Amino acid sequence: MAGAAVAAVPLAISGLDLAAAVEPMPNILGLTVHEPFLFGVGDLPAGSFESVLRSVGLQGVHDEPLNGLTIPTWVIHVSSLVEWLVAMGLVWKYSETTGNEKWKGVTWGMLPLHSSGICACTYHLFYNQASVSFLVALQAFLTTFGNTTVAYATYRLATSNGWTRADL
Repeated sequence: MAGAAVAAVPLAISGLDLAAAVEPMPNILGLTVHEPFLFGVGDLPAGSFESVLRSVGLQGVHDEPLNGLTIPTWVIHVSSLVEWLVAMGLVWKYSETTGNEKWKGVTWGMLPLHSSGICACTYHLFYNQASVSFLVALQAFLTTFGNTTVAYATYRLATSNGWTRADL
């Protein structure tokens, strides 16, 4: 498309920009942005986190903010990181079992995607504070880069097994 004007698109937006974009969204079924999911099932009772920290001698802490994740959400986040590591290990083992070293490339290609998940969990661990909002851009980069590396690794794997573009 010669002569077509291409609009400049920012590669990443900060967490504050995202929050500003989400805030004016309409209520859907009467739920707002920080409405308790399933009427608060899995939420800790108000003040419970602070009382536990006081009982072990940590003073001056505060209640979790509204954007704190619930226990079920943390379970999903952490288990996703663990299952990704297990999948990477299984792919590596499959490479050794089949003797096709290209499978190891798939494992290496998966690593940026796992790192992206670590960025997300770290961002949530600090309650999405502006001081760590760079993690949002880093996660976006690692996701894009990881998708590219996995695509390239699977292309190499397919061609090592005799696949050609003519098979499309």
